[in-house]
Amino acid sequence: MGRSDAGKPVRRHVRGRTRTEVTEKVAALETERARTAHRPSSDQRLTLGHWLDEWLVLIQRTRKPKTFDNYTSLVRTHCGALRSRPLARIAVRDIDDLLYRVAQRSPQSAVTLHGILRSALNTAVKRGLLVANPCTRAVVPRVREAELEPYALEQCRRLLLAATELPNGARWSVALALGLRQGEALGLMWDDIDFEKHQLRVRRQLQRPSWHHGCGNPEPDHPPSKCPQRTGGGWVLEDVKTRAGRRTLAVPPQPMQQLRGHRRDQAVHRLALGPAWHEHHLVFPRPDGQPQHRTVDAKAWQTLTQRAGVPTLRLHYARHTTATMLLAQGIDGRVVMALLGWSHASLLTRYQHVLDPMRREAAARIDQAYWPTAETP
Repeated sequence: MGRSDAGKPVRRHVRGRTRTEVTEKVAALETERARTAHRPSSDQRLTLGHWLDEWLVLIQRTRKPKTFDNYTSLVRTHCGALRSRPLARIAVRDIDDLLYRVAQRSPQSAVTLHGILRSALNTAVKRGLLVANPCTRAVVPRVREAELEPYALEQCRRLLLAATELPNGARWSVALALGLRQGEALGLMWDDIDFEKHQLRVRRQLQRPSWHHGCGNPEPDHPPSKCPQRTGGGWVLEDVKTRAGRRTLAVPPQPMQQLRGHRRDQAVHRLALGPAWHEHHLVFPRPDGQPQHRTVDAKAWQTLTQRAGVPTLRLHYARHTTATMLLAQGIDGRVVMALLGWSHASLLTRYQHVLDPMRREAAARIDQAYWPTAETP
């Protein structure tokens, strides 16, 4: 019927006059075990909230700071109604109802929360706190991704032309030509660029984890950022998440030339600023050399799109655009995966978009195949 605190199996015995009677009693015990994951009385007091808190502490050292902060936020935001429920009595219906409520606001948050709870309760099963994980039979909401086309070739040219008039123009050449993630671009250091071989190494990404209380006083008027004993926050350079993310890219001649000019301009600016410059060896820092904030970087992208007269899409769509342009040039999908640091082939179809010129070319080819002698209107 489970395991005790000492890790020993907890067994129940039944007796009966006939084999049928014993079989029925054993079946009843199995049903009870599946429904309640029976544990000794001390374990019955373990609530879902206490277990999730314990599990978060357990995984903190194995997750990236930003990922851990996301886990903590989702659990504390959405699991409040179930925190006091005994862990052994969490049913599939409870998980279904919880995911349904979250999905009304954000289907993607519901999917992520399901993954978090499934992992937490899997650990509980492995430790003998549960017999079965209710998340494995829960209904996971579907996420309908909005289809938003990336920039066309002419729009990309207008963006790159407008970027040449800005002091940080090389930042956007790197975004559109190489498809770096925002954290990868902001974490790029000069040692990562080989100007002789025209290569760029992606090894790390800039992250800013949230601060956490260190004084045990989480009051509303005492946020973690103002706690004198705060921990875990600040700028950090984290290794990229996957082995595929660690990659070496060949830089096209024009972006490489712009990076050379950007390095000269930064050296001049650093000398002019003197002691006010904070050296972090970053390629795209703030004007004082400190790491650039993601929000400021995203706003600079919006300013560039307005200057170029193109639709203001999210900065991440520059990466979508890179993938589409590479595939449109006939680059093999496996090469595109390596250049963009993808681990799964499924991302290839997610990031590939069909642009209007590609549609027109397809229509022209089918027209020529079916009606080779007809005149084109």
